Amino acid sequence: MAAEKKLILTLFIAAFISLIVFISSIRVSSSSYKPYANVRRGRAHPPAFAYYISGTRGDAERIFRLLLAVYHPRNRYLLHIGTEGDGDERRKLSVMVRSVPAVRAFGNVDVIGKPDATTFMGASNVAAILRAAAVLLKVDGEWDWFVTLSAGDYPLLTQDVFMC
Repeated sequence: MAAEKKLILTLFIAAFISLIVFISSIRVSSSSYKPYANVRRGRAHPPAFAYYISGTRGDAERIFRLLLAVYHPRNRYLLHIGTEGDGDERRKLSVMVRSVPAVRAFGNVDVIGKPDATTFMGASNVAAILRAAAVLLKVDGEWDWFVTLSAGDYPLLTQDVFMC
C-alpha cells in the first residue's frame, strides 16, 4: 500500500511539474515571438545595408517588389518616387509597405514624401542620392554599406542567400 501511495504521489508531482513547464513555455513563446528575433548588428555579425530605391511615375509596384526581394530586418530602406509621380502613388506605396507584417514589426522602411527629380543622369540624380544618404544617416546610422537601386533593378536576391 505504501508503494502505491509513493507511485501515485510521484506521478502527481511529475504531472504537476510538466503542466507548469508547459504553461510557462506557452506564455514565453507567445509573448516574445518576433520574426528574426536574433537580428544583431555590429562587427561580429553580418553587415547592415542602407537601401535607397527610387523610381518614377508608375513604378510603385516595381519598387515594392524590389523591396520585398531585398528585404532583411537588419537593413534600412528609403523608397522614393520622383516628381513625375503624384501623391496618390506615394500613398499607395506607403500602404503596400505597411501591409507587410515584418516591415511593421521592425519599422525599417520609409517612403519619401517630398520627392526629388529622378533624371538618372546629371547633378539632380547625385543630389537625390546624397539627400537619401543624409536622410538614412539621420534616421538610423547603424548601417555599413549604402546601396542605390532603381525600380528597373528587379529581380534581385536577399543577402541571406549568400550567407549560407
